[in-house]
Amino acid sequence: MKSSRQILLLVGTMCLAQVLGMTGYNLWPALISDFILRWDLTSRAAGWIGGIFYLGYLAAIWPLSNITDRIDPKKIYSYSMALTIVSPLGFALTAEGFWTAMFWRFLQGVGLAGTYMPGLKLLTDIVPKSAQSRTVAWYTSFFYVGAALSLSYGTNLNAFLDWREVWLFAAVGPFIALLFVWLMIPSVKIKFEGQSNWGLLDLRSILANRKVIGFTLAYSAHTAELMGFYTWIVAFLTFSQAGINSGDLTSFLAVGTIASTVTLLAVPASIFGNEAARRFGRLKVLRTVMFGSAVVATILGFSSTLPYPLVLLIIVIYGVFVAADSAVITAGVVDAADPANRGKVMAFYSLIGFLGGSIGPVTFGYMLDIGGGETTALGWRLGFFSLAFLVCLGPIATYFSHRRV
Repeated sequence: MKSSRQILLLVGTMCLAQVLGMTGYNLWPALISDFILRWDLTSRAAGWIGGIFYLGYLAAIWPLSNITDRIDPKKIYSYSMALTIVSPLGFALTAEGFWTAMFWRFLQGVGLAGTYMPGLKLLTDIVPKSAQSRTVAWYTSFFYVGAALSLSYGTNLNAFLDWREVWLFAAVGPFIALLFVWLMIPSVKIKFEGQSNWGLLDLRSILANRKVIGFTLAYSAHTAELMGFYTWIVAFLTFSQAGINSGDLTSFLAVGTIASTVTLLAVPASIFGNEAARRFGRLKVLRTVMFGSAVVATILGFSSTLPYPLVLLIIVIYGVFVAADSAVITAGVVDAADPANRGKVMAFYSLIGFLGGSIGPVTFGYMLDIGGGETTALGWRLGFFSLAFLVCLGPIATYFSHRRV
C-alpha cells in the first residue's frame, strides 16, 4: 500500500512531465495570425492545420492506448514522448507552408496520443482506487497548465526569436519530461496477460457499457468546444483588441498573456468541477456546466465589438465553463470502466473524444470564412455559435445513455 507521500510524488511527477511534454502543443494557435499572413492562408486552411493535430491523435490513440492493457504503459509513454521531441524539430527545420505544417502537426498529435491517455493509464495503475478520482482530476487539470504555458511560450518568444527558433526550443521540454518519467515512475506489471478477449478491434464489452458510451460522447462534445476555443482564442483577442474600444489595455495586456491566463483558469475549474460532482452528483454538474458553457459561448461571439474590458470579463467566464466538465467526464468513464480492459476503454474514449477535437477548430474556421473571415464580427459570432451547438450534444448524450430502459 502506497503512502500519501508516495502517491503525491507519483502524481506530481506525471503532472510535471505532462506540462513539459506539451511545450509545443499550442504553438500553432499562438502563432496562427502570423502564419495566416506569412503563408497567405485562409481561415479554413489555418483551421485544418490546427485540426490535423487531433487527427494525428485519432490515428494513434486506439492502438497506443489499447495496447497498454498488454504492454507496460511506461514504455508506450516513453517512445511517444520521443516523437514529441522530434516533431517540433522537424517543423522548425522543414516547414514551408500548408502541407509540411500539416505533416509535422499530425506527428505532434501522434505523440500526444501516446503520452496523454497512456500516462493516465499508467497513473491509475500505480495508485490505489481510493485515490483515482482526485488523481484523474489533477492529471487532467495539468493538461491545461501545459496548454497555457505553451501558448505563453509561443506568443512571448515570438516577439524576440524567429519562428523557427521558437519551434526548435519546443523540443527541450519533452526531453526533460522523458528523463523524469524514465527515472522516477515505476514500470507496471501487466496482470491480465494471456486472456483471450483482448482483440484490438473487439468493442463488444465497450459498446455494451452504456455509461462508458455516454461519457465518451460527452467528452467528444467537450473536446470539440475546448479545442475550437483554444485554437482561435489568440486570433479572436487580436481582432477584439484591434477595435476602437480597447483603450489603454493594449499597452500592458498582451494577447498571449491574456490567452494563457484564460487557459490556466481551467486548472481550478476542472478540480472544482470534480469536487462539485462528488458532492452534488456527476451528471447534474456535467449537464449544468455544458449547457452553461453553450450560453456563454454564444454571448462571447456577440462581444467582439464591445468595450475590451467587457470582452475580457466574458472570456474569463467562458474559460472557466469550457473546462469545468473535463475531470468530471474523465473520472466518470474511469469509474464506469472494467479495470481488466481499462486501457481499451480509455483508447475508445480518447479516440471518439478527440474526433471532436479535430472537428472543433475546422468547423470554427469554416464558420469564420462563411461570415467573412477573422476580420469581421459576423465571422466570430458564427464561429462561437458553432462551439455552442457542439457542446450541447454532450448532455444530450448522457441523458440517453443513463436513462433507465
